[in-house]
Amino acid sequence: MGFVGKTAFAAAFILASSAYLAAQDDLIMLNGGASVKGEILKRDEKSITVDLGYDVIRIPAASVLEVRRESADGTSLPEKPSVKQMYSEDDLKIPTTEEAVNTFSPSVLLIKTPGGLGSGFFINKEGYLATNFHVIKGERHISATQFVRQGNEMRNIVFKDLRIVAVDPFHDLAILKIEDPSLDKIVPVVFSPDDPKRTGETVFAIGNPLGLERTVTEGVISHVARNFGGSLFLQVDAPVNPGNSGGPLFNSKGQVIGVINMGVSTMEGLNFAIPARNLKFLLDNLDAFAFNESNPVSGFYYPAPPRRGGAVKAKSSSAVNK
Repeated sequence: MGFVGKTAFAAAFILASSAYLAAQDDLIMLNGGASVKGEILKRDEKSITVDLGYDVIRIPAASVLEVRRESADGTSLPEKPSVKQMYSEDDLKIPTTEEAVNTFSPSVLLIKTPGGLGSGFFINKEGYLATNFHVIKGERHISATQFVRQGNEMRNIVFKDLRIVAVDPFHDLAILKIEDPSLDKIVPVVFSPDDPKRTGETVFAIGNPLGLERTVTEGVISHVARNFGGSLFLQVDAPVNPGNSGGPLFNSKGQVIGVINMGVSTMEGLNFAIPARNLKFLLDNLDAFAFNESNPVSGFYYPAPPRRGGAVKAKSSSAVNK
């Protein structure tokens, strides 16, 4: 076959392939029963971009139940894997902090262990919740208290069957799951799709300082990237205290942008939160951080070097005693 013949054959093959692809539609089934049909232009863990022919739309992955491909003659082709995230992202437009607090206060729980108290928050309706690793470090008896309003009353529901799903000690994060079939009325938090943060932006925290449940504090982002030990933190001046650890940090729209994890007790308004992108990374790669009961620090962890003898050993002991 000559050059012209090969060129003609290639052109015919490309046209045939294009016609085949054009004859296919992607059927995107949405939560709630609705569906969208069109050509998927882009697909990742956050969203699906669909060409409808007359417009292009972006569908959050959390809203997608199933994706199917159908040919023009109605033949059903093999299904694509369902796009399912552990968490929800949306561009909320809650007008006031008061409304955001009323909406997401039920998302926050009190986490209790024999070693102390902390906070956590629901990330989805299946009973998964996030908290700090240091809140549950070395513990096996973990309970969570959910605060549910019924009419004019506030009920405290205690769940004692919790499972540690994954831990990320380096970023001080842990994922738990409430293993209780009676769990209902879950209000999960919502993350920002683009995770924007600006110095001076208004933020608020909901947590349980000293066991005072559903405490709300407000402030601003003092700095968007403070480096401690190779990890970046949000610096905020919203007051936090022991018991706030593991609670969510919200922006003014009601989107979670961080996880409260530490403060400086001798300083005024010097507190820090783990950026939400680190929590999303943990949730997107949950298997890599899966908790192993025989290795309670499973996940990425950098242990201290072994001790040496003599003066160095005495110095290390002194440091531990402090």
